[in-house]
Amino acid sequence: MVAPVVSHIMGTLALLGILVTIVAVFLGVQLVVHLSIQRVRLAEIAESVARELVELASVHTLGGSGVSVMCLTVPSEVYGQGYVVELGDLGNGRMVVRVRLQTYQVVRVVVVPNFGQSEIRAINGRVRVTELRTDISPVLLMPPPSGAGRPALVAVTQGDVVYLGFAVIGGG
Repeated sequence: MVAPVVSHIMGTLALLGILVTIVAVFLGVQLVVHLSIQRVRLAEIAESVARELVELASVHTLGGSGVSVMCLTVPSEVYGQGYVVELGDLGNGRMVVRVRLQTYQVVRVVVVPNFGQSEIRAINGRVRVTELRTDISPVLLMPPPSGAGRPALVAVTQGDVVYLGFAVIGGG
């Protein structure tokens, strides 16, 4: 009498083990697909910011104004998650745009065309721009707080150097 009960228990445990293994494999595949989709979306955001950065640098150096602003056309979230966009200098007129979530980072290197005489650099730290009544920095946290305004790229000329950074403008 004990033998059939033990065999049924062993068979049930084997079936549960197989079920747990199948569910784990399915969840693992789903996670890999989800992360690869997020990686593609982050790459698109990095490339979009890089294009807008090149455009703003070109317009600003040719126009010769003290401050230029370009609103960014990026999503506020990536599949329900906020993200961070960062600017950095690589030297020799090159800048890097980094876009990251908590788990992934996508890096795009941008060669900034400079049609004027000014050197173009990423802003280092937070700097107050009195013309805009806001601060610019090399880091943009998305999404901006509700009612804070729109994310923008800002170019500021100081001497012979044009500094590029992010700001949130137009809020109430």
